[in-house]
Amino acid sequence: MTEGETRKDRNQGQGAPGSGRRETTAITVGDLMTRDFETLRPDTPIAQCIRHFSQRGCRDLVVTDSDGRFLGVITPFDFLTQISPTIGVRSRKKSGCIECILSGDASTAEDIMTRRHIAVNEDTPISEALRLLEKYHHPDLVVINREGIAIGVVEICTIISHLRVSGDI
Repeated sequence: MTEGETRKDRNQGQGAPGSGRRETTAITVGDLMTRDFETLRPDTPIAQCIRHFSQRGCRDLVVTDSDGRFLGVITPFDFLTQISPTIGVRSRKKSGCIECILSGDASTAEDIMTRRHIAVNEDTPISEALRLLEKYHHPDLVVINREGIAIGVVEICTIISHLRVSGDI
């Protein structure tokens, strides 16, 4: 230790001495996010959105403009809200049946996407990401850069898995 440095200072951000771990607060969303996520444009037809869901395991679909700027997400609940209007209030328009979604009012991703989804930057500590996930009761966060371009997604399961492997839980 150098003069004026405490053991706590020396180990800050490293976990327990000799453990090779960083403290949970030092791990960022960028450390755990995946860059392998599905993006769609706002004008993507609903039928194509449904195909993406069935092929990707019903994960949220990130909606971006042509420059990659984050606009919103389509969640399984957005489809459910369209099918059964009494279930939620996440989107602007409501349809009464799947056939109505495919051939009626809701014709594009923009018509059903959630516009107020949580987005964080890659420097956000996972402790803050966990707080947001708990507060908004959503299983993932979209990661954006300073220009608002979607660069990744971090899921709560990935964070929990990391915490388990690192011995934090």
